[in-house]
Amino acid sequence: MKVRNENASEMTTKLDEINFNSAKKTGFDFDILTLESILKRKITSHDQKKLHRVQFYLMLIVTSGQGKHTIDFNDYTYSSGSVLTIRKNQIHSFHDSEAKGYLLLFTEEYVVSFLDQRSSNKIAEFFNELLFKQHSCLDKTSFKESLIIISQIKKEFTQDLDDHTPSVIRNFLQILISKIYRIRENTAQKQIAHKYTASFVAFQQLVESNSHKTRNVAYYAEQLNITARTLNNITHATNAKSAKAIIDDITILKIKRLLINTSLSIKEIAYQSGFNEPTNLFKYFKKYTTLTPEQFRSTTLHTQ
Repeated sequence: MKVRNENASEMTTKLDEINFNSAKKTGFDFDILTLESILKRKITSHDQKKLHRVQFYLMLIVTSGQGKHTIDFNDYTYSSGSVLTIRKNQIHSFHDSEAKGYLLLFTEEYVVSFLDQRSSNKIAEFFNELLFKQHSCLDKTSFKESLIIISQIKKEFTQDLDDHTPSVIRNFLQILISKIYRIRENTAQKQIAHKYTASFVAFQQLVESNSHKTRNVAYYAEQLNITARTLNNITHATNAKSAKAIIDDITILKIKRLLINTSLSIKEIAYQSGFNEPTNLFKYFKKYTTLTPEQFRSTTLHTQ
């Protein structure tokens, strides 16, 4: 991916958008791959070692070796027993490594179609980076148990599919996620107040859809039919941050994602992000990242 000269008239490469595509069976929105097969791929529809956006859930379980993975501009160092999760619309990239492991891929539709509402919500929470850290380390016992479940999933998926296969894989997947969810919950620095989770996610989704219109806490509180004080109580109980801090975190991330889309100028990004002038974007972005938009774009793209 090339860095765009802001004065150039030529448009350059856009960020790759990767949709789910299972080679196993059309319409069966689940897949299991090995990490080593991904790292050693020579020819693909996209470069997996460049930042790209996924339109599905992805869980990486490392079985041996060490390496690094980038998720939404954060680098995570992994080793045997590591679990990394990526949700729909996140940006990530692989790095060269001799590590081995498994990748479990599935769509949002797969979860909704086969699981009840409560279970679907749990999985959405598990993959939500604002509720849980995206990197976990399993102890020896949990790691061994997880590998047994994964081996069962792999066995089901690699044999001839029948009418029972989706149900069996769904149940194993649900058990695997529930076990790791428990670990993340127990090792979190702050225990999540689950009674507020639904309200927090509703707030999060509102901000993701409307931050280009407003970053005003009162607006989002009104949309949720609660007071600003209650909204702050919700965000503190679930994320240990104020509502304004969550709004700013989401806004900055959206700006970063636009900045690595090299077909957009800084001026275009400013207007798309809700700033009347590029200078206002400059001040806002530098306040929260210490970098100018141009510095972030250049630094990020040069490391790809």
